[in-house]
Amino acid sequence: MFRKTIIGAVSAWVIGVLIVSQATEEKETSSQNVPEVCTLGTLSKIYEPVLFSHGQHTLMAEDCATCHHHSEPGVTLACKECHGAPFDPKNLNMPGLKGAYHLQCMGCHQQMSSGPVGCTDCHAKRISQQTGMEKK
Repeated sequence: MFRKTIIGAVSAWVIGVLIVSQATEEKETSSQNVPEVCTLGTLSKIYEPVLFSHGQHTLMAEDCATCHHHSEPGVTLACKECHGAPFDPKNLNMPGLKGAYHLQCMGCHQQMSSGPVGCTDCHAKRISQQTGMEKK
């Protein structure tokens, strides 16, 4: 009986070590070639692009899939890879890029009661080249 308990405990420990080392390896592998800061500005008309601190957010997130949802393990796609098409009212489950940014970022900030949620909390107003005044 004692021998079976020892064998079971050692087996459980080995399995635990393997699981932890695998998770650590996946985290290290997926963090390679990850930008520290991303400029989110492909859709900006009224506001300046947002400088998104990707590195800071990777430290806060449990893993890449926290934000890069629906990605296969070890494969992390940029948001525009899935949300590159403009919003299609016939497919409400797939927001366009602008909607995906706002839903993901603001939703998390609201859930955590931390981080910007207002337009000008992230975006500076764009200045019109012609008039030198803020665009409305």
